Amino acid sequence: MAVINLYKILSNKHASLRAHLEEHYRTRGAQLCSRQHPNSITGEIEVVNYQMTLYFGRGGDDKTLSWNWVLNAFGNQNLNINRAPKAVVLVEMQGFLFAITFGHSYFKIDQFSDKEWAFNFARRLKYLNVRTIAITNPNSQRNRTVNTYLDYESLDLGSGEALTKLKAKISLPNQFNLFAETIEIGNSVRLTTENNTLENIADIINHIETTIAKEVETVKIPYFKSVKELGEINTLKELMKRDIENDLMLIDFSEYQIHATRIVFNDNHEYELKHKYKSKKYDRVNHETVHSFLQEYGFNAREDLLDIRVVVWIDGRSEYTTTIEKLIFYTNEDSNSLLSDGSWYIYNEDYLQYLKDSISELPIEYDDQLNFSKASHEGYIETKYQEERGAEIYLTLSEAEIHKKIKQKYYKERYYNDWLVERGLGFSNFDRELEALGKHKLEVMDIYKDNAMYAVKFGKTSSKLCYAVDQSIEAIRAYHRREVAIDVKIEKVYLWFVLERRDLPLIDNTPNINALNLLILKNKLDQWKKEVRLLGYQPMVKINYSRD
Repeated sequence: MAVINLYKILSNKHASLRAHLEEHYRTRGAQLCSRQHPNSITGEIEVVNYQMTLYFGRGGDDKTLSWNWVLNAFGNQNLNINRAPKAVVLVEMQGFLFAITFGHSYFKIDQFSDKEWAFNFARRLKYLNVRTIAITNPNSQRNRTVNTYLDYESLDLGSGEALTKLKAKISLPNQFNLFAETIEIGNSVRLTTENNTLENIADIINHIETTIAKEVETVKIPYFKSVKELGEINTLKELMKRDIENDLMLIDFSEYQIHATRIVFNDNHEYELKHKYKSKKYDRVNHETVHSFLQEYGFNAREDLLDIRVVVWIDGRSEYTTTIEKLIFYTNEDSNSLLSDGSWYIYNEDYLQYLKDSISELPIEYDDQLNFSKASHEGYIETKYQEERGAEIYLTLSEAEIHKKIKQKYYKERYYNDWLVERGLGFSNFDRELEALGKHKLEVMDIYKDNAMYAVKFGKTSSKLCYAVDQSIEAIRAYHRREVAIDVKIEKVYLWFVLERRDLPLIDNTPNINALNLLILKNKLDQWKKEVRLLGYQPMVKINYSRD
């Protein structure tokens, strides 16, 4: 029984892959395999040649086992360990290039692979039993999850979820003997076969290519389409650098990576960050450690972040080295794209449609009498300035400084919440009332009315509006677990967005929030909706506008 881990290589990566293999491996032989296959267009039998080359890499030198002290404590002698050898079989067929990996060679081959190819195959299969799926939930608090099943036939994914890895039993034709019915899909196709021959590998490649070319898609799979054009990738990198410069917190660091079909978790390891002859070890890679590394050595986030190298240490030895870019999870809303595992992707149509359908389910409320008036706010600040300018805390300040302090004190959200209460509409103001939650303080809600809590936020970008979503999720969790002491009953959970933009188009006289070009916000709203419902409450959204 042989395990075949099969990649298709991107056409623009053929030369770089060959250069990598020539540098790090030794050629151990080549074989020409000729097979007869029906032409996918004409149906006529034709001879197809498969040029196969074996590249072999030695294991590393012997190293001392890091936990020899345990063996010594029980009277045993030290042991040395040797890294396993690795190999790659490169298959060239009619201008296409495929790679089969053995040992740990997949860590490097991943970066050259066509990551859509495996899922294009997966969308054309019939599933008998789904065993494991790995899901990416962009911009959620759990941006990656792994689910395992005992007996599950459907490959059902919900809104806000994109498939990154799948292990399942599939339906195969009678007398089919190329490979077994259990396969794994990720950056590669991983399968087992009892026919350990090069000819069988050629037939497997042909079977997958023919399936993709001729069979219709039977399963919708939200996933990410690879961006392959170098010019487009460079444009996306520049957009990312712009966002990094403005706000480093737009970047998340994933809890695990997919290498081939293997899930590698970023825990229980030690990580060494290295850049320009500077290095430091940390117990994890996240925003805080990377930001600390940049600050400690005086590096610039825009110019230096993506060039940081990460050395992964396992059991006291350097296991492999990667770049920080391959650990970053970043979304660009202008282009509906994201960076994941060092590669750029576009959200595919299935993903965007599922998300749109989910957002459409949210109840939306709008009352034009509750729009925010900038002029009224400015008049209110001027009144407060006249009332408070003589206070002792302002005696040493200039008029401009006093005006700035008072404007900061009566910021938009505070004024708006007070204004809503003063209108006699039944709202109670909870703004700036903090409850202790562990070691930090939590603002449970901004305002309250009729068994409903409201998180109010002004803005026009995801980075501004998402703050209210995160606040609302944390607050309803704390309320549900009775971790905060508030003497009101909650049945509905509102997000109240005061949008600083032109009015949204209407559907049934309510604003269509799907018209917002804010993908990060929509991802968060989708997760918020699901969690609020799961906790037993009703999620609601209220929309108003900031008027001149």
